Amino acid sequence: MLRYLLLVFMGCFITSVACAQGVQNGTVLENKTRIVLQGIQVENKTTTKVVVTDRAGRFSIPAKTGDLLVFTGAFYRPDTILLTNLLGREVFLTPKQTTLGEVKVNGTEIKPPASGYKAPDFHGQTMVYQRDDKNHDYFKGGVALRLHYWTKDDKKRKKEGEFIQNQQVQDEIAEVFSAENIAKYVPLTGDDMNNFILLYIPSVKTYTSTDFNLTTYLDTSYKKFMKLTPEERKAGQLIK
Repeated sequence: MLRYLLLVFMGCFITSVACAQGVQNGTVLENKTRIVLQGIQVENKTTTKVVVTDRAGRFSIPAKTGDLLVFTGAFYRPDTILLTNLLGREVFLTPKQTTLGEVKVNGTEIKPPASGYKAPDFHGQTMVYQRDDKNHDYFKGGVALRLHYWTKDDKKRKKEGEFIQNQQVQDEIAEVFSAENIAKYVPLTGDDMNNFILLYIPSVKTYTSTDFNLTTYLDTSYKKFMKLTPEERKAGQLIK
């Protein structure tokens, strides 16, 4: 009888352990816009296991109930989740940049509220935000057009609009390709890190391509960099 009870106890214990350990699957999205976020780092603080979200914002990481998951990204506030179960979940991250206060939405146009608030970063102009091509209820993020800012011909407005948009993308690229951020992906420091960034920082066209994947791009670039001679690695430096 005692042997039977011991076997039952061991069976229950093994079953509970097996159920407690497994894999946590989920999707990381931007708060409010529901844009899927690629390249977000997901770390299990309990096991130190780290994974990165794919192009669809999905992740899969070994975990068990009671583990602590930390989500971090270059442009988003970090978030921490204590796992009480291993059911599939959606995780929402909030952008770091300052966002507008309360606004009234009419179609796709963002209008200043009754308080008269105007966005200081956009000269107080009315803005139109990009919407998701498949689901118009969701914003894609980013300003698609600013209204009533230029008074000259449409061709010039378009060129100036493209210039401003490119400037914004270049600022984003510069932040993503900072030494501090790139160090999370490639084991380079000092002059090697500076030369790597100078050689492989992507153009606006490359960075905004639908096929661009930061992790894949850095991995490929790092392999190319390691094959270069010391002199070739300095090719990206400015001539003084």
